[in-house]
Amino acid sequence: MNKIKKSIIIPQIIAGLIPLLLLIPVYLKVHPSMLLLERFFEGYGWIEIIFLDIYSILLISFILNKNKVKQARIFYWSGFSFVFFIQFILGLTVDERFLMSGEMHLPVPALIVSAPIFRGERFFMPILLISTIIIAGPAWCSHLCYMGAWDNLFANNRKPKQISQKKTLIIGYTILVLVLILTVTLKLFEVSNLRAFYFALIFGIIGVFTMMFVSRKLGYMFHCTVYCPIGRIVALLSKIYPARLRIKKDTCTLCNQCTSYCKYNALEINNIKEGVAGWNCTLCGDCIQSCHSSSIYLSVFKSKKDSFKYYLAIVVGLHTVFLALARL
Repeated sequence: MNKIKKSIIIPQIIAGLIPLLLLIPVYLKVHPSMLLLERFFEGYGWIEIIFLDIYSILLISFILNKNKVKQARIFYWSGFSFVFFIQFILGLTVDERFLMSGEMHLPVPALIVSAPIFRGERFFMPILLISTIIIAGPAWCSHLCYMGAWDNLFANNRKPKQISQKKTLIIGYTILVLVLILTVTLKLFEVSNLRAFYFALIFGIIGVFTMMFVSRKLGYMFHCTVYCPIGRIVALLSKIYPARLRIKKDTCTLCNQCTSYCKYNALEINNIKEGVAGWNCTLCGDCIQSCHSSSIYLSVFKSKKDSFKYYLAIVVGLHTVFLALARL
């Protein structure tokens, strides 16, 4: 019992420090405040920070004590998405203080990049995206994205069908390039905000139908791994992140159990034989829990020491920060 408690002390410290280090400067330096409680009750932002910090520590403690990473991830990821969209609805119908800026009321992930390019200003969300990738690599796509949680729920009820990684990469990056070209074209031709809004709305609606029908049918997250431009950007930029999911060749039995748990099409048989997860890996950790021989582990700078619990603590800390700051 004492050994278990000692093993979670460092993750608790990490999960507790990240919200403090990121939210306190925001509270002190950014005006008007980005903290929701401070917007409604001046001087009470500290209470929100303390509450969220306690939540972060308790969450990582629960995950590591119960060893139910996948179940916990779905729970807190879906919870964040629920909070995000509740604030979005309240901001549109009740009080604009529930929104970040009061503008661009369209929760389509592609707009994280395309909207600032089109407007030529307000780069908060791209900065948040890049900062997240620097701190936690591809966790945006498996722990933090408000729309990704939907795709996960639609794809979660079926065993994933195997589709060529190469084909999905080609399709995904083609969609990314087309979205960027369209955005620049709309800006160059000075298309009105209203017409640009309709383009974004159509793209978002297609994305929802992609989750409801394609991801659900295939049993893996087709929207996130192929259709969403942000998913492609995250996958590309995350290659500079030092952590990788690796597989011990000497103990792996090639049972392919991990493949049936991977919703990102990152574990083809070739990946397993090579001992490292594929291009689409988001470090969600579902495969680690699924492996009966404990052959899958998170490696940092090719180290053979498993660092997943520390990585998970970083992600939980960021999730807590997103609860406070990630709004439209």
